[in-house]
Amino acid sequence: MACVAHLGEVESHIEQFRERHTNLLVVSQAKPAMLTLFLKHYPKSYPVVGDPERAVYLAFGLERANPWTFANPLVIAAYLKQIVLGTRIRTPYKGEDVLQLGGDFLLNRRGEIVYAYRSRLTTDRPTVAELLAAIPDD
Repeated sequence: MACVAHLGEVESHIEQFRERHTNLLVVSQAKPAMLTLFLKHYPKSYPVVGDPERAVYLAFGLERANPWTFANPLVIAAYLKQIVLGTRIRTPYKGEDVLQLGGDFLLNRRGEIVYAYRSRLTTDRPTVAELLAAIPDD
């Protein structure tokens, strides 16, 4: 749920990313059939690819959360906020690792990581303003 909200926020600022000549790519742990279904309900104007084996997650150093993370007051507050905003809580799909943490990365034209935000909690994401501010001028 937190990643869907984050992607929605990014999507609502897509023109600002484009003005900064920044291409977006989302990597999901979803299998192809689930990813197709997700994109049918939540279409994006940037590519979203599946990584069900989570090889990219591993390559970028993204860890898994502790199961107790869902008892963290910050996580509970983030989920309650999304519920109040009208986001429906969904059941995890088969094979989804709800403990897999996400991240946001900016790479320059040479493929070097110039910004890395590795989530520490399942609901932890950078703001769009933080992402836009971190875009290099190269």
